[in-house]
Amino acid sequence: MTKLPTPTKKQTTTTNPSLDRGSAWMTLIAAIGVTLLLPHVPLASLLARPLVWLSTLAHEGGHGVAAVLVGGTFTSLQIFPDASGVAHSMWDSSSSTNIAVVSLGGLLGPAVCALVLLWMGVSARLSRVALVVAGGVCAVFVGTVTTGFATIVTACWGAVFVALAVATSSKAARLAVLVLAVELWASVYSRADYLFVGEAHTGAGVMPSDVAQIATALGGHHLAWGVLIALVSVVLFVVGVAGFMLGDRINSWWRRRRGR
Repeated sequence: MTKLPTPTKKQTTTTNPSLDRGSAWMTLIAAIGVTLLLPHVPLASLLARPLVWLSTLAHEGGHGVAAVLVGGTFTSLQIFPDASGVAHSMWDSSSSTNIAVVSLGGLLGPAVCALVLLWMGVSARLSRVALVVAGGVCAVFVGTVTTGFATIVTACWGAVFVALAVATSSKAARLAVLVLAVELWASVYSRADYLFVGEAHTGAGVMPSDVAQIATALGGHHLAWGVLIALVSVVLFVVGVAGFMLGDRINSWWRRRRGR
C-alpha cells in the first residue's frame, strides 16, 4: 500500500493590467524627462552631439528612402561634424511630385522614426526588436551609401543599438527606445530654424532648403510649407503616442489572459 500524495492547492499568478499600464506610462514619462533634462546636465553636449548626428542620419536617410520609393536610387549619404548632411540620389527630377516626396522624406524622417519607435516601445520584447532592426539598417547604410564621417557616425550608432538590444536589461532597452523616439521627434523643433529658411548651409555648400524645393515644385511660400510640416510632425507624434496607448492596453490584456 502506497501513501497517496496530499492534494495541494494550485497556485496561480495574476497580473494587474493597471500596474502594467502604469509602468508603461512611467517609462514614457521618464523618456520625456531625460530629453528635457539632458541640455541642462553638465557635459551633456558630449551626449547631445551624437544624438544630433542621429537626427541628421534619420533626416538624410529619409531623403534616400523617399528617392527609392519614387523609383530612384539612393547613392550616398554624407554627415558633417557640424550636424549638417546631404543625401545623394538619382531619380526623375522632372516630376514635381517626385521633388516634393523626396524633400518631405527628409523633413519627416525623424518624426516617422519616432512614431515607429513609440509603437515598438510598448513592450521590452518589441523594443529589443526595434533596436536590432535599427542596428541592421545602420549596417546596410554603412555597406551601401555612407561615406567619410557619416560611416563613423552610422557604424557607431549601429553598434550602440545592437549593444542596447543584447546587453541591457528589459527596462533599459525599453527606456532607450522611448528616449530615442522622443529625441528624434524633438529634433524637428530643436532645429526648427531649418524649416523656415530658403537656403541650407551644409558642409557640401549652400543649396536650396527642402521647404524651398517643395515650394518651387508645388507652389506656395517656403514658410507656409515649414509651418505645415511642423504641424504634421505634431500629428505624427500624437499618432505615435496613441499607438503606444493602444499597444499598451493590448499588451496588458494579453498578460491578463496568460495569467489566468
